[in-house]
Amino acid sequence: MAIRALGNSTALVAGRLARAGIDPSRHLLLVVLGDCAIGLAAYLVAFSLRSILPIPYTNELMPSERLLQVKHYLWLLFGLQPTLLFFLDCYHEIRVKRIREFILPVASATGIQVLILVAVYFFTGNLTFPRTIFPIYWVLNSAAIVGWRSVIKHSAHSDQRRALIVGGGPLAEHLMAELTRGPEIGLKVVGIVSDHLEKGRFVGPYEVLGGREEIPNLMHLHQVDEVILTPEEASWKDRLIDSISKLEGSQARISIVPSLYEILIGRIQHFNIRDIPLIEVVRNPTDPVSAFFRRLRDIFFGTILAILLLPLWIVVALAIKLSDGGPIVYVQTRVGRWGKPFRLVKFRTMPVNIEDKTGPVLAKADDPRLSPLGRFLRRYRIDESLQLINVFKGDMSLVGPRPDRPEFVAKFAQEIHGYNERHKVKPGITGLAQIRGHYHSDPTIKLKYDLAYIHNSSFLLDLVILVETVRIVFRRQGV
Repeated sequence: MAIRALGNSTALVAGRLARAGIDPSRHLLLVVLGDCAIGLAAYLVAFSLRSILPIPYTNELMPSERLLQVKHYLWLLFGLQPTLLFFLDCYHEIRVKRIREFILPVASATGIQVLILVAVYFFTGNLTFPRTIFPIYWVLNSAAIVGWRSVIKHSAHSDQRRALIVGGGPLAEHLMAELTRGPEIGLKVVGIVSDHLEKGRFVGPYEVLGGREEIPNLMHLHQVDEVILTPEEASWKDRLIDSISKLEGSQARISIVPSLYEILIGRIQHFNIRDIPLIEVVRNPTDPVSAFFRRLRDIFFGTILAILLLPLWIVVALAIKLSDGGPIVYVQTRVGRWGKPFRLVKFRTMPVNIEDKTGPVLAKADDPRLSPLGRFLRRYRIDESLQLINVFKGDMSLVGPRPDRPEFVAKFAQEIHGYNERHKVKPGITGLAQIRGHYHSDPTIKLKYDLAYIHNSSFLLDLVILVETVRIVFRRQGV
């Protein structure tokens, strides 16, 4: 009965949010504020329960005035609650995950929080604080956070937006496949619009409803909430950017006199020639002053990371040497800034000379060539941490596009328009494609993330990428 009542309450709250047009899964700040409010409420309710209900293995009820007698570190509670939930992956893909996938991470995060609070209260001499509060708080806090995730999921699923896909190319087909596979994303495709496909034809389960000129009528007819534009083929502008990007050492700025559409999607960086507005399409991302401060950041944060990782590196080096007696370090040629090759350093994760048999192979999620130790190192990205050496040498940055091997660069540069744009900056140990895409994402998709990073990079974005990388490593996501 209690479970049914909880389910009904969850559905009721979710329904009210949906009717109000609020989808918490699309607003991270709202989710975080909800978690902080839950933490405070669970803390206060724990005190109330300890005062009015007998707890096993306790002698008597706690006086209600004890709440006002002890010192409370609420700032620590508010800080630990979202931080631990973040690193245990309780904010990522809430719409997609099942509720049972949250139970262990949430219980672990709140359990670690309780242990830290216990230690703080003990070492600050706040011994009058009733310790029986903490297990009650842990149970209430964990249950309420999981319940909040259930409300978010129900609210998201109640908000199914009707989408119209414009374009019938490979990217559109990939997008539709992802939407079909993940109804929890919240988009229901009503059909496709294309000037290159016959009306009435089906692409997978979706019908071609007409050409682009019919989009306004189709939006009204099918009550469309969202229109997604996908390219069907490379435009002359794509081909122009691709050809310019292949000019060795080119740092030319490319600008456009924007149309209404381009104004809506343009970046803030703009200028004008008298009264004619211009938006930068391609700008030089290697401004000397910005590059200097980026280099300082790389050295500063790289030094801190190297000091912290040094004991781990010693253990890993010994483990690799003892496992098969082969070399500890693997050196591989990669392509860096301006297309210049450099020697990338990493811990060896495969048997010696394995590529003599397989040749160059793109890394994949379940690489059979990995040794048992190498599989462990790859799972936690420990093998790549040694690339801090390349950062100190100046070949790489902490954040940037991941460097590819010359064999793959030559192939991708021929097949993917604009691929050489990513060589305008130093490659990085981690990047936007690594935290937003998947390890096995198509190179074309990864390039979009790389270009988005290159032309919108900032210290804040770098910081977000580094913190997200820690979360991904901690949760062992990807390979």
